[in-house]
Amino acid sequence: MKNSILILLLISFSCSGQEKNCSEYKTGKFNYVLENRPELIIRTDSTQIELNPITKVEVYSKVKWKSECEYEMIYEKVLNYPEDVSHMIGQKINVKIIETSSDGYKVHATSPRIDNILEFVKAE
Repeated sequence: MKNSILILLLISFSCSGQEKNCSEYKTGKFNYVLENRPELIIRTDSTQIELNPITKVEVYSKVKWKSECEYEMIYEKVLNYPEDVSHMIGQKINVKIIETSSDGYKVHATSPRIDNILEFVKAE
């Protein structure tokens, strides 16, 4: 009996630790965890702007939430990029939040061109 209770407690603690709080990351300011990605991401409920402080590249996207933890980004405009990226306008990226923590989150981003796991932290 004691073993059964212990197993049930362990299962409930492990499940509650995996609960995602995606709504906390629908809006706000975030940074990539990767050092080679200095962009600041500013997201509202329906838009996202990525600003690179070094290159001054700005990427503007529309955001459409499909569910609490999944959204679609559609590129609307790219400024200050050294090459022509007009072919990117209208491209969609499907993003699924796969993990959250108190200071950040992880996503799986997919499109015909990418299939990446990316990690973000709240910007200060």
